Amino acid sequence: MVYLPATRHLNGVRLLALDGGGVRGVASLIVLKEIMKRVQQRKGLKEECRPADYFELAAGTSTGGIIGIMLFRLRMTASDAIDQYDIISKEVFSPKIYGWNITRVMPNSLASWINNSKTLVQSSRFDDASLKKAIDKVVAKYGLDEEDRRLKGDAPLMHPNAGRMFVCTTAQNRAETVLLRSYKDNTIHVQSKVNDVMRDHSDKITISLATRATSAAPTYFPEVKWPENDPQQLTFWDGGLLNNNPIDQLWYSRYELVQPNEPAPAVSCVISLGTGYVKPDSPSESWFQLVGVASSVMGFATNTNAKGKDFSRHMTALNNRSEHSKTRYVRLNPSLGKSEIGLADYTKMEELKQLATAYIEEEKNQLWINKAVAAVCDE
Repeated sequence: MVYLPATRHLNGVRLLALDGGGVRGVASLIVLKEIMKRVQQRKGLKEECRPADYFELAAGTSTGGIIGIMLFRLRMTASDAIDQYDIISKEVFSPKIYGWNITRVMPNSLASWINNSKTLVQSSRFDDASLKKAIDKVVAKYGLDEEDRRLKGDAPLMHPNAGRMFVCTTAQNRAETVLLRSYKDNTIHVQSKVNDVMRDHSDKITISLATRATSAAPTYFPEVKWPENDPQQLTFWDGGLLNNNPIDQLWYSRYELVQPNEPAPAVSCVISLGTGYVKPDSPSESWFQLVGVASSVMGFATNTNAKGKDFSRHMTALNNRSEHSKTRYVRLNPSLGKSEIGLADYTKMEELKQLATAYIEEEKNQLWINKAVAAVCDE
């Protein structure tokens, strides 16, 4: 049994991409909530629409992966996901020493400085125990059935009633992208160590493992080794290193919605949601020039807008072909202006929500939001 969305679109399947970006992921949720609100209004429904009922496939990286799991694996509404995201961000990114929140006894700025100094003696500033604990609470509350709620984060990522989604991670010891799916993959893979591991063990991936694997950003969260006690063990790093914007992986994976002997599915839309755009700076002129250059290189490597523009050019060309003449691509990414909001700055959540709301209200963005709604509605 495979879960199918409650709705269909005459022009084909609907795809949703969710960028990485730490706590800034709440901005993409605010935009998605607005889209689903307009879908609800357009269809005259009483209850908030669930994204899992309106997208045949979703992909997320890092924070986008966590959001994707909430929206599709747990089939939550955008509103519920926002509420839980606030809790997760505070619980995960509050500065801690030995698991104890040090903001209770000192100013947040000092606590953050102490927390950041952990990288002098260890590889990450935040432990994944806090992330696992936070995910446990979400699954215990929103699990799809009694077994989900009992197992909490140890529940399998694959579930027959889950929406179709995957998170991107990176097999650091193989330098490859790995997709962790909520559904059984029917794609025929070439033989490789990574593919062999995924073929043999993908049904054992848990919600907690997928969450930690897609979020294991160097200096932020520790790497994740899996499967345990396996000679072909993979070491997962943050999916954002290769696919901070998972749009390409999402587009390629549309073939997994059909059998290998069937033609590619028609596509109604590809909706891509960013976590806030900040104009990239030139390398800083610090006395240690390498630091500025390295920072800029990492910024380019994880630049979600650049990949979005590449895909826009690709889709524009495809729109000239009959099979994609009705496919719509909409990229929505709120501008953060001059706001300096770090990936772990959970104290700026309200500011992020305000920036995303202001973006939605701008007249020039109304057209694009309405295009997204039209391409999602089954009319």
